[in-house]
Amino acid sequence: MRIVLRALGFILLLDELLLSMAAKPPNVHYDFVVKEANYTKLCSTKSILTVNGSFPGPTITVHKGDTISVTVHNKGRYGLTIHWHGVKQPRNPWSDGPENITQCPIQAGASFTYQVIFSDEEGTLWWHAHSDWTRATVHGAIIILPPRDKSYPFATPYAQQAIIIASWYKADVMAVYDEAVTTGGDPNASDAFTINGQPGALYDCSKGIKFNLHMLLWCVYIYIYIYNFAKKYDITTQMFISVSVNQELCPNASCSGPNGTRLSASLNNISFVTPTIDILQAYYRSLKGHHGKKGSDNEIYTADFPLKPPYFYNFTGDVGNNTMNPSIGTKVKLINYMEQVEIVFQGTNVMAPENHPMHLHGFSFYLVGTGSGNFNYKTSPKSYNLVDPPKVNTFGVPKNGWATIRFVADNPGVWFMHCHLERHATWGMNTVIIVKNGNGKDSSILPPPDNLPSCSKS
Repeated sequence: MRIVLRALGFILLLDELLLSMAAKPPNVHYDFVVKEANYTKLCSTKSILTVNGSFPGPTITVHKGDTISVTVHNKGRYGLTIHWHGVKQPRNPWSDGPENITQCPIQAGASFTYQVIFSDEEGTLWWHAHSDWTRATVHGAIIILPPRDKSYPFATPYAQQAIIIASWYKADVMAVYDEAVTTGGDPNASDAFTINGQPGALYDCSKGIKFNLHMLLWCVYIYIYIYNFAKKYDITTQMFISVSVNQELCPNASCSGPNGTRLSASLNNISFVTPTIDILQAYYRSLKGHHGKKGSDNEIYTADFPLKPPYFYNFTGDVGNNTMNPSIGTKVKLINYMEQVEIVFQGTNVMAPENHPMHLHGFSFYLVGTGSGNFNYKTSPKSYNLVDPPKVNTFGVPKNGWATIRFVADNPGVWFMHCHLERHATWGMNTVIIVKNGNGKDSSILPPPDNLPSCSKS
């Protein structure tokens, strides 16, 4: 009898152990070794920056709500960072990744471990380098499966295949970037598009299998959920941001842009200047009592990004020359915790109209409306979709049009907002939104990690 009871007790303990193991996600760790590797495409061989020698890089597979660690070992020639696109990283901007915004770069020969916190994300996202143009070859997919105790809200797929569309440059990507930054001209375009690293059979010296891809929705940078918009927001912070491509004057018209100018870009006619010491560290120091001018630390940034452009004009018509030359600066916008935010993005006809894929780190948000022409405060909101708007992390500001997003500022931290066209981000079509801490520990930024990369080098 004692033997039976002991056996039964062992089984019960084993069952409890197995249940606890099933409920607790495993500690998943990835090692990303950033290194050069030779690839031959379009009749020529060149060295490219890769993760673990592959292009595209490795796929990360997790379940909804997991937390993983990724150690990046930089064996390349340049400093770089990694961003987890579309992952909100609750209270953890330290591992968000944009260079000199939330961290300084991982220098060549150094390593850094990211803690990637998944919350309500589910589906397909991606990770990529967030330094200069290194994401051209340093990127890969993130597959977020349903929670371990749940299944898909539809029949389990027979098979899954991530399709990654990218660009291929025959030239060295950093050389293209350096030339554009040095001369102020328009950078050279890529030479081919790739699907999972392959240019396709129609390009020179390329072999491939032909596929017909029948897609109802094709998204490269946009990750969409459809939600029931359960309540109307009581907007407490309203912003209007003009989005423009501009020019900057050069001494003796010595640059390679139009009429000897330098190509530039702006939000609210301010071209963003990326600092050499990251904004997150400066802001975190200010929380600890190290205050500088206008809320900055050592004048790394100023907290005066405006709620609206310096003046309103016919954004999508004859803009004249008054808005051609932007001001420059590292200006950020501070927002109180739990503010209900609406931002109207207005495309402009300055230089040339274009669709701008805007991305805000740290949040998914509702795209409540888009339209053509100039936004009208009286009539445009009548077209808003407040019933079932898409919830996204990236969206396109229509060419010569506008787009409106809404979100609750429930994620304290320093969050980059920028155009996802690489050349526009390089030219300054960026800003930073800082969401202040709430009243408690659970609504405040997490402490910084011990091995944060040093800012001693640019």
